[in-house]
Order: sequence, then C-alpha cells, then structure tokens
Amino acid sequence: MSGARPARTLVIVGNGPGEVAGWAIPIAAEARAQAARCGAASEVALCLPPCQFASGQEEAAAAASGAFDQIVPPREVARVALGLRGWAPAHPAAVLHVGGDLWYSRRLARRWGAPAYAFVERAHVARVHRDYTRIFVPSTELRDRLVHYGVPAGKVVVTGDPRHDAVLGARGGPAPSRNGGAPRVTFLAGSRDAVFSAVFPFWVATAAALRRRLPEARLCAVISPFVSPTVRRETVGRQQPTIEAAGLEVGDGGWPGVVGSDLVLTIPGTNTLELAILRIPSLVVLPLSLAPHIPAEGIVEWLTRVPYVGPALRLRLARRVVRRLPYVALPNMRMGRQIMPELIGSVTPEHVAEETARLIRDPRARAALARSLESLPLEVGASARILDAMQAEAA
Repeated sequence: MSGARPARTLVIVGNGPGEVAGWAIPIAAEARAQAARCGAASEVALCLPPCQFASGQEEAAAAASGAFDQIVPPREVARVALGLRGWAPAHPAAVLHVGGDLWYSRRLARRWGAPAYAFVERAHVARVHRDYTRIFVPSTELRDRLVHYGVPAGKVVVTGDPRHDAVLGARGGPAPSRNGGAPRVTFLAGSRDAVFSAVFPFWVATAAALRRRLPEARLCAVISPFVSPTVRRETVGRQQPTIEAAGLEVGDGGWPGVVGSDLVLTIPGTNTLELAILRIPSLVVLPLSLAPHIPAEGIVEWLTRVPYVGPALRLRLARRVVRRLPYVALPNMRMGRQIMPELIGSVTPEHVAEETARLIRDPRARAALARSLESLPLEVGASARILDAMQAEAA
C-alpha cells in the first residue's frame, strides 16, 4: 500500500489487567508502528470502561507502555456512553472492543458514528453481533461456535491471540538461573488487589515449606505491576518475618522477571496461557479457601459482595464451578486436555511444596511439562492481522 493514510483515531475499549496488557497494548503498539510506516497522522486512544475485573492500575500501566496518545478513565467513559458531554476522538474513529461489557463499545461507536469491531475469546458476542462490522477471534473453534449461534461466517475473522505478541515481545532475553545454578521457583500471586492480598500469604507459607525441602533453591515472588503500591506494601509488610526466614526474594516486574524459572507456581488466569506461550513449566494452584477473593462475572459479583452472606455464597458457587469444569488453566481449556498440571480443592502450602519439590528434583518431569506446552501453537502477528482487517474494511 502506498501513500499516507488519512488521519484516523483507533479507539480501543477494554479494562482489566489481562485485557490491557495482553490485548490493548500490543494492538496499540502495532497500530502506531503501522501509522509510522505509512506516514499517517493518526492517534490511538484507550477507553477504560467501568469493570469489576479491573485492578485500578490499568491507566498507569497503559501510560507506562507509551502506546497510547490518550487514555480515558472509567468515569469519563461512562459519561460519554450515557450521552453526556466528554472526550471525543480528534479524527474519524474506529472502535475496537477488547474487553469489559460490550455495551460500552457499542454505545461509544454509536455516539461517534464510528464502525465497531470486537476481539473476543467467548461466544457471548453472538447476541449483539449486528452492532459489529467484524468480530475477531483467536481460534477456528470459536469461529465455528459463533457461526452456529447465528453470526454470519463472513463477519468472523480468525486472527490468533494478541497475547502471543505481548508476551513474546516483552520477555527480553533468557534469564539464566543464578545463585550458583540453583533451581529457581517463581511465585505469581495475581494482578488484582483482593486476589493478591489473599494469595500472597499462601505463597509465602508455601515458600517456607519449600525451603525446608529444598534449602538450596532460589525462591522468587514477582509482583504484577497491576497491584496497587499501597496493597503491595501492606501485604508484603505483614509477611516480612516469614519472607526473610524463607529466603524469598520479592520483586516487581513483568515477564523478564519470570523467564529463566525452572518452575512457576501460579493461580488460574490469563498468566497460565502466557506461561504456556513462553514454554515455562508451571503448576496451577487453586485452593478453594481463596475462592471468595476471586472476582465473578455479571450479577454474581454484586450478589456475592453482600456482607456476611456474600463470601459463603461465592465459596459455594466456586465449588460448583470447579466440579463442573474439567480444567481451570486456560492452556488446558484451549487444548481440551491437561498440558499444565493443576492442584485444586483442599490444597495447603504443604501440599504445594511437596509437589513442587518433587518436580524440582525430577528434571525429566519438568522437561516433559515444557514439551507438552509446545502443543499450544504460537500465533505471533495477531495484532497486525486485526488491524489489517480493519484497514481493509475501511478502504
């Protein structure tokens, strides 16, 4: 394609740690790179709609990425979606939904007379598909489900998952195991304050139990940038004596701080897929005692926030969900079989430490875990495919 494109604004709509880091940022970075190559005077904006899954640190993380010309906070997005005066794109816009309630991206597109697009990894978009010009999906399986639910086949485009672009682009060089070649175990405690506050003490207790079994191991906790500084400081401070006794290193950072681990301990969430993309042997742990701290979808989230009865209701619902689901880790869900081991239920730090020690002492078992993750195909270039399809539609 030759010549400069006319000035346009790409408005990405989404909120939550996984959506911002895994989808919005890599797509925005690719949009800026494409605009630079074409000499286009365009802008990329991020609209953060209100979302119960948000951590509250999405605006800061998005700003730190340098990928956006404008970041619109949740309150302002709600105002504009409700038809009140507020932020508007500087150029003719295209709206791309990547997360949060679909209502916001549809409303914003109508407000600005802009075409609406959506990247989704679930079939819930089928009921409102008429509001979207194109729907981008990570897999042929999801495309087929959407078509089965009545979405025209020509509207659905299989692009792969932009999280592959995000993780593979941000991992940095391989980080060799240090401390004299000692095995390295890394703990990931979630990216939302409520989850981190509950999971981090569990990991500290696990590290203490693991230290008794593996005195030579290097134990590291890498804290997500989406955890608020206040919660990070208070939660880590309360655990400081045990942290020091266990020899647990606590640090901030993204994937460069995880690459090079011999084994990662994590909870269910987006990072299970990201760890699979990086081919890092991992153990997914879900003690049901932590379920009351994990956000739920839709009205369930608000019902389970009712004082006294809410936590018990959430725990009861979590037990039902876990019994119904064959897997909780995203790579296992994607592949329809277990390629990443899971520990679920009445799990204690001692249980986790015992299984971790077994895997650390068995290099062949860890190598087999890494090989099993290779069955998940890499999909580099999804961000570019999404933007190319949007550009072709606009041409």
